[in-house]
Amino acid sequence: MHGQWPVELFVHTGESWRVFVEREISKRRSLLLWMCVAGVLLFDRDGVGEEIAAEAQALVAAGAPKATSVELEDRRYAITGLLDDLAGCDDRGERLFIVSELARRAAELMLTVNGCWLGGGKWLARHVDAIEPGFSGRLNESVRDALAGREAELVSVVDGVLGRCGGRLWVGYRRGGD
Repeated sequence: MHGQWPVELFVHTGESWRVFVEREISKRRSLLLWMCVAGVLLFDRDGVGEEIAAEAQALVAAGAPKATSVELEDRRYAITGLLDDLAGCDDRGERLFIVSELARRAAELMLTVNGCWLGGGKWLARHVDAIEPGFSGRLNESVRDALAGREAELVSVVDGVLGRCGGRLWVGYRRGGD
């Protein structure tokens, strides 16, 4: 602890850092990259920390890997199913989880469509607001309304995101197994 703030120490070699980051980059969501870009390097005896920080900055600047059409369809299909679940929901407990999942998935789809890095928690809000200022606030208000049984604005926000990549998807969606 430093005052009332928890302090975390992440110790890596160049090799161990790359292993973690490569795994995260493939998912377009790398907490470690963002920590190295925005965090504070406390000490660096051999220069590896500065090299990692520079590499992290370059990787973030290069942008997230492009989403495939299959991934976009899968995301659209899942969100379409959640919208249908919401339309038929009269249970407050179920509504809570449907609405929160819709909000998260809509924000992630917005980032994916725009070729941006994904994030969780505060980073999800920061990333969507970076490409569309005020989006997380609008989404927040629509979630509050939806939890109170007034889902029209949330549906509108989510449909707006879906519209950026083809809209809702039911008809024609198909995935086969191995």
